[in-house]
Amino acid sequence: MSEWIETTIGSVITFQRGFDITRESQQVGIVPVVSSGGIRSYHDTAAVRGPGVVIGRKGTLGGVFYLPGDYWPHDTTLWVKDFKGSLPRFVYYFMTQFRTAWLDVGSANPTLNRNHLHPLRVLWPHDLGVQEAIAEVLGALDDKIAANTRLAELNAELTQSLYASTARCEAESVERLGDLVTTQYGVTTTAHGGSGKRLVRVTDINKKPWVEWQSTPACTVSESEWLKYRTQPGDILVARMADPGKSAFIDAGDPEAVFASYLVRLKPSNPQHALYLFYFLRSAEYRAYAESAMTGSVQKNMNAKVIVATSVTLPSTSRLTEFNSKARALRASLQSLLIENGALAATRDALLPALMSGRLRVRDAERIISTSV
Repeated sequence: MSEWIETTIGSVITFQRGFDITRESQQVGIVPVVSSGGIRSYHDTAAVRGPGVVIGRKGTLGGVFYLPGDYWPHDTTLWVKDFKGSLPRFVYYFMTQFRTAWLDVGSANPTLNRNHLHPLRVLWPHDLGVQEAIAEVLGALDDKIAANTRLAELNAELTQSLYASTARCEAESVERLGDLVTTQYGVTTTAHGGSGKRLVRVTDINKKPWVEWQSTPACTVSESEWLKYRTQPGDILVARMADPGKSAFIDAGDPEAVFASYLVRLKPSNPQHALYLFYFLRSAEYRAYAESAMTGSVQKNMNAKVIVATSVTLPSTSRLTEFNSKARALRASLQSLLIENGALAATRDALLPALMSGRLRVRDAERIISTSV
C-alpha cells in the first residue's frame, strides 16, 4: 500500500462537460461520437485527441468508455480533460468500479455534476509502474474478450452465408412460416438484481445471433409460469416491440431462463428446421418483410400473427441435413467463445475492485488468472 495515496478525484484527473452536436450536423466519418450510452454515431471531426475516458453525465449515469483514438464526447457526458500524468487506461478501469449513480442531481432526468465528483476522496497509486501493471493485467483480459468477440462475429457471418447458399439451392417447397412453428407470448414479470430464474428481455438479444447472458437479470415466477415459459434448446425468440423482428436462438447448454412479454417464442414443429428458420429470420429477405409489416407510429411493433405471416423456402432433406451439420458445428464453436468470454469477464470483474483498492498486488492477480482461466 506504500504506492497508494489518499487524495481527491479532482487532484489526479479533471473532468470536463462534453460538446453538443446533433445527428443532423454530423458528417460521414470514422470519429466516434460518444454519448452517455456509448458510441451511437460517427463524425468526420474529432473534438478531443485520444486516448480518452468518457463517463455518462446525463440520462444514463455511470457508463464508462475508453477511446483509444480521437473522439467527440457528447454533451451528455463528462470526459477527462487532464489525466495529470496518469495512464488513460488505468483511469478507465478505476472509473468502471467507481459508482456515480448516487451523485445524481437531476430532478427528472438523471444528471451528474463534475463539481460534485471532483472533491470525492479516493485511494490512488502515485507510482506509474503500478498503474501500468494494473492496466496491463486487466487489459489483457479485455483484449482477449475483444478477440473472441471478433471471432464470434466472423462465425456468425459464416453461418449466415451458409444459410444464404443453402436457400439459393433448388427449393423442395415453399411454406408459410406460421405452419412450421407454434407461437407463444412471454411472461409478464419484473426483473430484479437478486437471485431467481433468469429473464431474457429484448435488450438481452444481441444484434448478433446470441443472447447476452451476462446481462440477463433474475426474476420471480411461479412454478406454473416456470413450466410454461421456460426456454428450451431450439427455441427462437423474436422481439415484437422495441426492436421488432430481432431474434435469438436458444442453444443446448444455455442457462435456464424464462422469456419476457415483449418477446414471442417460435417453436418449430420439426426440430430439424430450427436453425434454418432462425437464420431465415436474420436474412435480408425477412428483414425487408418485417420493415413492411411493422405497425405503430410512435413505437413499432409486430404481433405473433404478423411475425409468422410470411413464406419461407425449404431446401431438400439432404441439403437441410448438410446445413444442420455445418451450422451446428459453427454454433458449438460460437458457444465455446461466449463461454470463455463469460469466464474472462467474471475474472476481470472479481479482480477489478481488489486491484483498485490496493488489496491485491498484480503478481497475485496474474497467478489467479493463470490458474482460473
